[in-house]
Amino acid sequence: MTGLTKAPVVKQSPLLGKHDSNLWITAGSGFLAHLRHVAVRQPATWLLRVTSDAELVTAWLASVALKGGEVIDPDAYMVSTKHLTITDLVTPPDLLVIRMGVKVARNQAASEVLAEAISERQSRNQPTWVWDEPSHPLNAGHLFWSDAVRRVLSVFDRTELKDAPSGKTRPKTTANTSATKKRSNNALGGRKTLRGGGE
Repeated sequence: MTGLTKAPVVKQSPLLGKHDSNLWITAGSGFLAHLRHVAVRQPATWLLRVTSDAELVTAWLASVALKGGEVIDPDAYMVSTKHLTITDLVTPPDLLVIRMGVKVARNQAASEVLAEAISERQSRNQPTWVWDEPSHPLNAGHLFWSDAVRRVLSVFDRTELKDAPSGKTRPKTTANTSATKKRSNNALGGRKTLRGGGE
């Protein structure tokens, strides 16, 4: 992800060790430092993808266009062949991070697209982190919110990262241990780069 290598180094993160879990994370831009902390401690073969809600809709629009359907969306000009379906976009990575709040142009299918992307990952037992920001939380009134989205996110652990007075980040986590998705990572370890801070 562009900018991840330039994210600040943190000495520890409450997200470390949760790369195999489904998380719904509310945090500001400081989240990238925590994501970097987790990513650099994975094997070289581990694949991370950070995508946005806008990219999900773009992938969906591409599939509609290929079928000859009418595309009615202010962002239709962004349709490309980079990812022809939602599956093409969301299934390859070991961990998918979906950043919410990027798309602002309304699309009636937005919430369905998000629910489909998450469900696709869940059906394959692949972990997903959904990242929204305190200033624009994913809840009623959000472009991507619906009962379907609420249902698929009901099994996610909630984590809120808040800035402490000292400037450091402190976590607030609500565990959902009965439904947390786990998957084994059998990849061999490799050389790690961008390492910084302790465990």
